[in-house]
Amino acid sequence: MSTKDVLAAKFRDPSAPLTKMRNDGWVPGVVFGKDYKGLNIMVPKMQLAKFFHHSGKVFEVEVEGHGKHLVALSEVQRGHLGTEFMHFSFHKVSANEKTTVTLPIHFVGETHASKEGGVVYPVLHEADVKGLPRDLPEFIEIDVTSLEMNGHWTFADITPPKGCEWAMDAEETIVSCHLPRVKVVEEPVEAPAAEVAPVEVDEVKEAA
Repeated sequence: MSTKDVLAAKFRDPSAPLTKMRNDGWVPGVVFGKDYKGLNIMVPKMQLAKFFHHSGKVFEVEVEGHGKHLVALSEVQRGHLGTEFMHFSFHKVSANEKTTVTLPIHFVGETHASKEGGVVYPVLHEADVKGLPRDLPEFIEIDVTSLEMNGHWTFADITPPKGCEWAMDAEETIVSCHLPRVKVVEEPVEAPAAEVAPVEVDEVKEAA
């Protein structure tokens, strides 16, 4: 987590019409937590999109008139097309208490097996990590250089970020390497044409 990750927000009247708020360029949200009554807030849409793109999953949100809060991203609701932010939830965390967040996985490097035609197939693109907010990175980096042909790595094979631990099944596969999957397309077999028996036509003789 970077200390520069501070999201500016404003207090939101819970009775205010949400449709008008969104039309005015704001996204409604809430800050909640254990033994915390909760706080309704709103953030400019463009600022929220940029912040989620560049910031980690644990950060500070500064609410005008209500101070700073250390939070983790809990949920983001989007419109039916998946492009518009409709609502978000932040979970209030403690700087001295471990929390679990979901972080994206970035695969780097090129496996030596690529010389044999091997292809790296990511199985997971994110993982749950537990740690103190100050120790949680923005993403998990996995170097696949030493991944062997027909091999696979689980969480038991990967060292978690410094000061953190996996909140995942140790035997769950993260990535594998093998030859490209070839899809075999079978040519349709045409059925032999049915033989048609000749039709005998009786010759009709005109009466004399």
